[in-house]
Amino acid sequence: MKLWLYLHFPRLLLDNIERLQPHIRRLPVTLVYQEQQKEWLLQCNDTALSLGLERGQSTVLAHTLVTNTVFMPYSEEKESRVLMRLAERLYLSVDKQVLFKPQGIAIQVDSLLKLYQGIHPLITHLKEELGALGMSYQLSLGFSARSAQCLACAGIEQLSTDRCVIEHELGHLPIKQLLLTPKTEKRLVNSGIHQLKQLWSLSAADIGKRFGSGLVDDIQRLKGNESQAFEFFRPRDAFITQLDLVTEIQHWQGMLFPLKRLLQELEQFLYQRQKVVRQLTIELQHRDIEPTTVPLKLAADSWRASEFLNLLQLQMNRHPLNAPVIAIEMRAHELFALTRDSGSLLTKGVAHQQTVTELISRLQARLGEKAVYSPQLSSDPRPLLNEQRVAQMTALPAQQDAPRRPLWLFTDPDVVKIEDWQLLEGPERIQSGWWSSPEMKRDYWLAQDKQQRLGWLYFEDGCWFLQGWFS
Repeated sequence: MKLWLYLHFPRLLLDNIERLQPHIRRLPVTLVYQEQQKEWLLQCNDTALSLGLERGQSTVLAHTLVTNTVFMPYSEEKESRVLMRLAERLYLSVDKQVLFKPQGIAIQVDSLLKLYQGIHPLITHLKEELGALGMSYQLSLGFSARSAQCLACAGIEQLSTDRCVIEHELGHLPIKQLLLTPKTEKRLVNSGIHQLKQLWSLSAADIGKRFGSGLVDDIQRLKGNESQAFEFFRPRDAFITQLDLVTEIQHWQGMLFPLKRLLQELEQFLYQRQKVVRQLTIELQHRDIEPTTVPLKLAADSWRASEFLNLLQLQMNRHPLNAPVIAIEMRAHELFALTRDSGSLLTKGVAHQQTVTELISRLQARLGEKAVYSPQLSSDPRPLLNEQRVAQMTALPAQQDAPRRPLWLFTDPDVVKIEDWQLLEGPERIQSGWWSSPEMKRDYWLAQDKQQRLGWLYFEDGCWFLQGWFS
């Protein structure tokens, strides 16, 4: 017998909003569903429930009962995103998940019983995971995904693996708890059928004749007699999350707390998968104007929230808020495997490298990426024309057998006395092509002065000149 565990989250979107903004728990917060110019409460937090508000009440009645009620629009799309993030979190513990958007996850657990040494250790582990997230949930076991779903959505915590016990609990379910179409539900009730056990007492032929073949299929799925082809969930190779703010925020300082929570989400997401990122995009959404986009780019890959938070604080002055913020979206699309150089080993060399890359990241955030670069020699042999600027941390292919060149070159070479120098290497002829301007034809020497410094000399028009210093 296959065994399924269904997790139902009756107020998933609201719980997620509260989890990321815990200060709002003292307020009566509700999510409102709107259809045909009518608005009613769909999800209520504990404070709202304690004050007498209930799911299904109109917003007019709710405002009359509790004048300081906070009404937020419900979005099925946003709740589905939260469900996906939750599935990603649980994926490390349970892999065979099927998403029932926007509020449910069905887990095929029969293959996990050996790993967890029984169903109850597995359920205990999942309860601990969900409890740590502060999510409201209802769960139940069934011999099919549909049977477990009906029990969980009805609020029945059925945790027995005995088929007879499962059938007994299912049989007492009211028709309205079977997740049937409104039309089918109405026909059954009008026929005097109010519980599932009444349907089970009828033959499949009789059910099909009276109520249609679709109901026969539903009954077979409930019993687990008809297998369903499910597409099991696979985590995305990207991090995308969004948070609707309960109150509008007009300044950066007020944004720090929710941003910290989202960055901690990112850190946990990356750590669990042993991944790192280098770029992150934060989008601050406003009511009437285009979003404010804040790109964050580290000098080296990382998974730590603190590094991105430091960069964000440096970027604030460069991205003034022109309007209050109503929502935050955070995206990281390019994930890379965590390596030794990503900061996982606390050796002296790695710690030093982290310090350097953090400094580079701060400079880039403060001055802009183009203002921070590394000098590198090009293939042009002419002094002052053989330098190029490359983006910091950009690896360019090394030139094979490249001649030795000083990195400190003088724009105006100094005249020197050759008796103060000892020629060590040379001459090296550097000559420009006929197409180049100005024309150049010189012999260069590597030389050492009396202070043991290495210089680059050339002879021209009867004089010796110092072109630059070697490090």
